[in-house]
Parts: sequence; C-alpha cells; structure tokens
Amino acid sequence: MWNKAVFLECSEETLISKTSAPEFYRLYQQSVLLALKEQGVLNDIQLQYCLDILDHRHEKCREW
Repeated sequence: MWNKAVFLECSEETLISKTSAPEFYRLYQQSVLLALKEQGVLNDIQLQYCLDILDHRHEKCREW
C-alpha cells in the first residue's frame, strides 16, 4: 500500500485544528509520519504503529 500526498486546491486562510478540519488535520499528521519514514527516522514497523494509533484516534474523534 502506497500513500502519496497530492495538492488538491488552495483557498483562503483558514484556522486548522482537530475540531475545525479533522480530515485535513489527520492527513497532515499522516504526511509528517510518511516524511519521517522517507528520511529514515522511522522504520516500516514504527510507521505502521504510528499510523494505527493515528487511525484509532481519528475514529474516536468521529464518535464525539
């Protein structure tokens, strides 16, 4: 499975937070983790562990 960041659009300045833009916030966190993997800071197992935690947190936020 490959993850790839893609620029979709540019809009006016918007405050980004977990509550105002949860999807963007989650994708931003994922992109940071992928960049750390590409730089060799994280290995495959560490990356997957972090992504699993991120997915779990994202699901919990949706339940609120």
